[in-house]
Amino acid sequence: MKKIVILTLLIALTMSCDKPVTTEPTPDPYITDSLVVYNESNALVIETTGAWCQYCPNGTASLKQEQNIYNTERSRVVAFVSHTGDLLETAVCTKLNAAFPTSGVPNFYVNNTDAGQSISGPIAAAVSATPTTVGVAHTHHENAAGDTITVDVKVQFFETSKTTSYYVQSYMMISGIDAKEYNLGGTVVDLNQVSTVPWVTTGSGNTPSTWAVTDPTVGVTSGDIYQYDHIPAVEGIADFDWGITLDTINPLGRAYFAGDIFGSQYTPIQIKIWKGALSALQGLDYSYDIVTVIWSERFDGSAGVLYVNSVEGE
Repeated sequence: MKKIVILTLLIALTMSCDKPVTTEPTPDPYITDSLVVYNESNALVIETTGAWCQYCPNGTASLKQEQNIYNTERSRVVAFVSHTGDLLETAVCTKLNAAFPTSGVPNFYVNNTDAGQSISGPIAAAVSATPTTVGVAHTHHENAAGDTITVDVKVQFFETSKTTSYYVQSYMMISGIDAKEYNLGGTVVDLNQVSTVPWVTTGSGNTPSTWAVTDPTVGVTSGDIYQYDHIPAVEGIADFDWGITLDTINPLGRAYFAGDIFGSQYTPIQIKIWKGALSALQGLDYSYDIVTVIWSERFDGSAGVLYVNSVEGE
C-alpha cells in the first residue's frame, strides 16, 4: 500500500513540474507612454501685430525678452504672434483676432486678459500660478508625403473638475520669415517691417528690415535680419472650432478627477494638421514647431473659449 501511495505522489509531482508556466504578455508600448505632463501653468501670450505697424518692433522686443527669461529649460511662455492686415494673417490669426480683440497694435493678451503693451508682470504671475488643474504633453511626426503632421497628445488632470468642458487643439507655428519683399508666383509682396522706433531699420524692396540695436536681453544684434516668428499658421482638423472635445473621450463626460490621464492606447488623442493649408505662403522660407493648447468653455456661458494650458515643441 505504501508503494502505491508513494508512486501516486511521484506521478502528481511529475505532472505538476511539467505544467507550463503562463505569464501575462507585456503590452506593446504606446507612443505617448513616455511623455511627461508637468504640473505647471505655461503662459499663453497672444500678440496682435502687422508688418505695416510702425510701433510693432516694440512688441517683438518685449516678447523676445520675456521668452529669454522663462524659456531656458522648456517653453514656459508660449507665443501666438497673430498678424492682421498683411500676407501673414492666416485663417487661425483671423479667428484669434476675433476671439481676443484689440483696439490697436501691437497689443498682447496674457492668458485670458488684455495686457495692452505691458506684459512683464502678467507673464510672471501666469508662470508662477502652479499647480494647474490640467496639463498637456505631445509628440508629432510627418507622413511620408510630407503634407500632413500627426500630433499625439497626452492630457493629465492634477485637480478635480466636474462642471467644465475642455477642448484640445494643435497648431503649426511658423518662424524664421525674413522681413523683405517677395515675388510669390508673379505677385510682389512687401513684408518689410515698417518701423519708426529705434529698435528696427525699415528695409526697402529685397533689402530686408534689420535690427538697429544690440541687446543681449532681447537676443538681437545690430544688423541682424528682422524675422517673423511664432505665427499660428494651421490648426488641426477637429470636431469643434477650437479642437477635439475632451468630454467625448472621457467616459464620464465633463467630470474629471485628479489623476485622470487621456491620450493613452485606451483613450487616444490624435490630431491631424494638413500642411496644404499653407498654399498662400508658398515661396517663403520658414521653420515650424507644434503647439498644443487646452481651451475650456467660458464659465459665464458666453461665446468663445478660455485658455487653460499649453505645450510647445518637445
